[in-house]
Amino acid sequence: MDIQVPLLAAKALLLLLLFAFVYAVVRRGVGDLKKVSEEDLRSPGSARSVAARRNGGNGGSGGNGGYGGNGRAPSNGPETRLVVEKSEVLEPRTRFHIKGGITVIGRSPGSDIVLKSDDFASSSHARLTRHAGLLYVEDAYSTNGTYVNDEKIVGATPLHQGDEITVGSTTFRYAE
Repeated sequence: MDIQVPLLAAKALLLLLLFAFVYAVVRRGVGDLKKVSEEDLRSPGSARSVAARRNGGNGGSGGNGGYGGNGRAPSNGPETRLVVEKSEVLEPRTRFHIKGGITVIGRSPGSDIVLKSDDFASSSHARLTRHAGLLYVEDAYSTNGTYVNDEKIVGATPLHQGDEITVGSTTFRYAE
């Protein structure tokens, strides 16, 4: 009789922990599905125009030879680019020019740099922003995280010439 009460308490605690885990998984999944469904319901053209309006640009088109589909006017900062070092979904040495505003990297067709079919990238995985002449990368609450020089980043992280940024299975080199 003495052992039944602690066993019952342990079972109740285990059940409570299991419930909390399932709740967290379902909540995260529903949030990801909402993001994906909102982006996928738009046509690719309107998704690009929404992204361009968000970034203060002019809309641009998707297939413009390595400009990432952002079509934005240049900023006052230096011309910067991300160069694909290795990737399962992009050709090595592909260049993406980063001009200003916010540049989104992810699997979503509305992203400025699209990592279509990258199973390790989230729909909106990382953001690039420019402040005071420096380019910063920030993880956008992705599942697998964003890495700079093989270290997982937390918060906005400034980029320097030659830094390697890993998003999903793709590694970019930052160049000014």
